[in-house]
Amino acid sequence: GMKSLELLKDACVEEYHIYPDHDYFGVDTKTSVFLPRSKQSCDHLYGENYLYTSCTGRCISASCPLRNIPRYEVCPEQFPSRIGTITNGKYLAFFTKSFGNIYTNRYFVCENKKRCVDYDKVCDLVDDCGDTSDEDHCSNHFKCNSSGHYIPKSKKCDGNFDCLDLTDECNEECSKQLLETTLLKGLSWLIGSLAVFSNIVIIAKSLVTLKRCKTSVAMTNRCLIILIALGDFLVGCYLVMIAIYDGIAFKRSYCHNQISWITSLKCSSIGIFSTIGSQVSLFAMTGLSVIRLHGIWNSMRVPGEVNMKKSLQVAAAMFSLVLASALIAVIPVIKKLENFFVNGVKFLDDLKIFIGTPDKEKVFDVIKAYYGRTKEANLKWDLLIKMARNMFSQDFDYEDHTERVAKVNFYGNDGVCLFKYFVQNDDPQRSFVWGILALNFICFLFISLSYLLIGISSRRSSKSVAGSNNRQMQKRNRRMNQKIAIIIVTDFLCWIPFIVICVLHSVGALDATPWYALFSMVILPINSVINPLLYDDVLTEAIRRPSRVIWTRISSSIVYQRIWGWFNPAPTETVEVESIETRESKATTSDTNRTGELKKESSAPNIPDQSTTGGDKELETTTAEGDRYVRAWRILQPSRRD
Repeated sequence: GMKSLELLKDACVEEYHIYPDHDYFGVDTKTSVFLPRSKQSCDHLYGENYLYTSCTGRCISASCPLRNIPRYEVCPEQFPSRIGTITNGKYLAFFTKSFGNIYTNRYFVCENKKRCVDYDKVCDLVDDCGDTSDEDHCSNHFKCNSSGHYIPKSKKCDGNFDCLDLTDECNEECSKQLLETTLLKGLSWLIGSLAVFSNIVIIAKSLVTLKRCKTSVAMTNRCLIILIALGDFLVGCYLVMIAIYDGIAFKRSYCHNQISWITSLKCSSIGIFSTIGSQVSLFAMTGLSVIRLHGIWNSMRVPGEVNMKKSLQVAAAMFSLVLASALIAVIPVIKKLENFFVNGVKFLDDLKIFIGTPDKEKVFDVIKAYYGRTKEANLKWDLLIKMARNMFSQDFDYEDHTERVAKVNFYGNDGVCLFKYFVQNDDPQRSFVWGILALNFICFLFISLSYLLIGISSRRSSKSVAGSNNRQMQKRNRRMNQKIAIIIVTDFLCWIPFIVICVLHSVGALDATPWYALFSMVILPINSVINPLLYDDVLTEAIRRPSRVIWTRISSSIVYQRIWGWFNPAPTETVEVESIETRESKATTSDTNRTGELKKESSAPNIPDQSTTGGDKELETTTAEGDRYVRAWRILQPSRRD
């Protein structure tokens, strides 16, 4: 403690102040104040602290609010015991006795000259003069346009509405848009359109091939692929809807419509559909990876044929995945659970004591100030609204402005209407959000582990069958491993960084709120565009064929060949004549030997190979491993198998 006091002593300096700094007859004392040695921002200072710091030139960008000299004739109805003294031999100034026997003129003279206020009433966010002159020359506040009341400068552009006319947030400096940057606007259109188009193609193609599935495994795989495409389609629709509201419906008027938007049914509906889509897609990918792994491990078992019982079982499983996703999305908007998921309320503008969308804490503070004594407890929203309604008179046909109360629900925490993943320690939704994040993380682990085991199993099987000479199987194995790696990497980049940032935001290590739109419009939905390329070959082949044609034309062009020749000159070799003759003679000898061997083979009798009889077990093992590899390849290529 003493060390801190020593540091404060070195950082401050004592000065004497009086305004104006004139020669007052009979007054030989000034106000002693301790001020910082260097200049600082005065936006956080109020009252006499702001006045003394600014009037001594120690504010970075603030001028002294003192303008009028406290002459004897000003403020005639105040300070009847005032004392006048000659100042500079020109005019009469007034002093009052305060702090014992000390005479002081610590008074701010209002512009109307009819009222004087003490220094601690200057620049304190309150119009004490009645003509705003005690606040007009202060730089530590922001003045609301319609109401004229003052708020601290730090509350300007902080994301919360503190003015009834919303001018503290909706102005030239910080007017908000639904999507702030041009990059986000463009990506929302691009990713959303690609996700909608590609997944419509996958759904249409899968519905056609579903009828041709002969086995229950093929039918299950195809149904899960349809669910993945359906979930990604809903996510794409979510992106397109947000882009439409941002670029067509609101444009630059979103700031003034922000409260009505985040409390609307449209915002909640868009958030519910996006949550259903993302969860359905994730659950279906998890189920598909587990079923494929089960198929690899049971490759020798003959799959059952499609029948009514199998079809009903698959339909029940698909319905369960959709129902679980819908429950996760709908639970936050259930009315009985609003005490956990409602983040704020919006009263009518006629109730000027409730500005913006106050949360429970702010509403409780107003109620406590009115009733005087209120038990501090976790009150329910219905009770808080009822207590607020009782604050206003119902006599003389008074219009009850508390009947219409809009609520900021779980999806209205941000204008993009996404699931509220970023929560603080004091958020009542924290347990629910962390439960969903944990569930999604477990799904990611299942997907990654399943495809890793599939890749390991297929590699072992391909080695036992093809050895190192079968290029076709090596090529298939390489393509399969590449697809598995892409699935794991894309899921990792989509969820793991997002979960880490959610953890850091929850513990207070960083404020991830500005990144919310980036994650909701780019990071999380990117899989909705990648999945159609990974889980079905129809789009991959559609892209690959024209790409090959274009590349063939480019590589065969004269310009490309010239450029290639510049960077990769052909090596010149000098070959001696003797070496050429030697090679030709060797080639002639080898051809003669091969001709003689063929003649011997043609003349030899057709005798069966006895070694095959003793190697039946080895052949059976090799065949089984081959079946497992082929099954692994076909499971990862459902479109070809179907």
